[in-house]
Order: sequence, then structure tokens, then C-alpha cells
Amino acid sequence: MSEQEVLAMLSEYASMVDSAVERLAPLEISLDYLERYYGRARYAYEPRALTEGISKPFWELMGRGGKRWRPALTILTYEALGGRREEILEFAALPEIIHNATLIVDDVEDDSMMRRGGPCIHRIYGLDIAINAGNALYYIPVHILLRKLDGERASRLAVLYVEQMVKLSLGQTMDIAWHRGLVDEITEDQYLQMCAFKTGSMSRLAVELACIVAGVGDDVREKLGDFGESIGVAFQIQDDLLNLIGDESKYGKELGGDITEGKKTILTVYALRHLPRTDAERLREILSMHTRDRALIAEAIELVKRSGADSYARQVSARIVAESWKGIEKLLKPSEAREKLAMLSNFLIERSL
Repeated sequence: MSEQEVLAMLSEYASMVDSAVERLAPLEISLDYLERYYGRARYAYEPRALTEGISKPFWELMGRGGKRWRPALTILTYEALGGRREEILEFAALPEIIHNATLIVDDVEDDSMMRRGGPCIHRIYGLDIAINAGNALYYIPVHILLRKLDGERASRLAVLYVEQMVKLSLGQTMDIAWHRGLVDEITEDQYLQMCAFKTGSMSRLAVELACIVAGVGDDVREKLGDFGESIGVAFQIQDDLLNLIGDESKYGKELGGDITEGKKTILTVYALRHLPRTDAERLREILSMHTRDRALIAEAIELVKRSGADSYARQVSARIVAESWKGIEKLLKPSEAREKLAMLSNFLIERSL
């Protein structure tokens, strides 16, 4: 399946998932919505403020698109386990809402300018609204979805959700501390662990919530969760690659933004270890500048390429996904959904946008 065919598949899922997203996080928050999920007001609700402060910034970002591969992962996993798509749609919306909420907050933390081809949400609505909207959306969808499950499955989802959100925060902490220069050197394995926490947590959540709704055993759920986490790690490696060598018109963010932030990625970790000493020191110097100077960013990118880090990163991501697929291939009966899962995992490590 070509990249365009996978994108068409994701677009099909996106239209269904977006409808589910809107039910959990509506375009306009109404009194009916508030009373349904939060009970009657003790005094008086004021839904206009909630619409302006949560819904509008969230849908500003959602409306710009995005690949929606996390909900596709939930749906395909559930179908591969024998479930029907319509039974899982609202749950598939959960990782997508959380993912977009994290982007709003991450862009504040990174002082980013662009996201998906437009100004970051805090550039439009301000820091206060952006941070609060992102934080609110960490809780709103799971609060609603827990009410839709029986006690045992609700308990499992609640525990899973808290675990993955904690891991996500740990990963973000590592990433911030590294690009702030609070830690001088890191290893490749430490970088991969950061990815497993920061990006892998949401893809693990996407897979494991399908397992919980399907009622599969813990052993199968754990192995499928490992696969989901591996996809997240590989996706992050590819994102790091695209940030340096991608097509900016497709990428939707500033090319070389990771250089400006001084981020430690598999590319810079590899380059700093394999470049000649003088070149490595120059790359380290540019990363410490947090520069927006395009000439300096281009110089840093050239140094990374010279080290062979781009080729190495591709090999690592392909290996991670291949090994994780071997761990689950025999758990899933042959089906169209299983084949699509394999295609999706390959797409995420080969994509050009």
C-alpha cells in the first residue's frame, strides 16, 4: 500500500473519529452537555466562557487536520480482535483529543511559532487560555468515557489512563531538561526511553484501550501495548528526521525547530558521538545557542547529515517496528484489519509528512 493509499485510509477513519471527538469535546459547549455530564449547576453555568476558552482553541487546532493515526490504531486493533468499528469510535477519539491537548501545551513550553501550517494556539489565544484548554482536555474525554463502561473495564481504563499520562509527563520532563541544558550528555537508550514515555504512551493507550473494551486477557493486552508503544517511538524518530530534512511545506512546523530548541534527538546524539571532535563541538555550540538564524540551523543540519545520523535513525525505527510486529503477529488472526495494522506501522516509519 502506497503512502497516498494509507493517507486515504486515515482520512476515512478521521471523518468518523472527528464526529466522535465532537461528541466528547463539542464545537460549542451547551447547557445540555454540561448537565448531562456534570449534573445540574448548583448556581448557574456559563457555557459561553467554556466555548471561548476550551472549544474554540481546541477546534482551531483540530480543524487544521493531522494524520489521526492514533484513533486508527485503536479502531484497527479492536477490529483485529474481532470487534465492530462502531463499538469503539468514541473510545478511539480519546487518544486524539489528548494528543492535541498535549500539542497545545507543548508549543507553549517550546515557545513554538507554527503548528500544522498556522500559528500555535498560544500565539492566537494567549498563554493562559492555551495552557488551561490543554489541561482541561486531559480530563474531559476520559471523564465522559468512564461512564460508558461497566465497573471492571472502567477501573482498568482509569488505571491505564493515569499510568500513561504520568509516563507522558515524565517523557516531557526529560525532553525539556535536556534541551534546557540541565543534563550534558545522554545515551541513545535514554533517548529511546524518553520517546517511549512522551510519544509511546499515547500509542500504547490507543492500543490498550481497544483491548480493554474488547475484554482480552492481560497477557495479550501487554504484548499489543508493547507494539503500540514501539510505533510511537518509531513515529518520534521519523518526526525528528522530518524536522531536519523534511519538506517544510508538508511538515507544517518550522524546519530545524529542534535545532532552535537545542533538542537532543537520536540524530544529534549519534552525530555528537560520531563526528570528528571539531565538528561535534561546533554542533554542540549551535544547539546551545537556541538560535533562529537560518544559516546556523542549516550548518547544524549539514553536520548531522555528515555524520550519517539520518541513515542510522531510519535503521533504528525500522528495526523497532519489525521486532514489535513479530511479537504480536501470531496473536491476531489473519484479517483485513491485521493487514492494515501492518501497513500503518510501516507508513509511520516511512512517511514524508
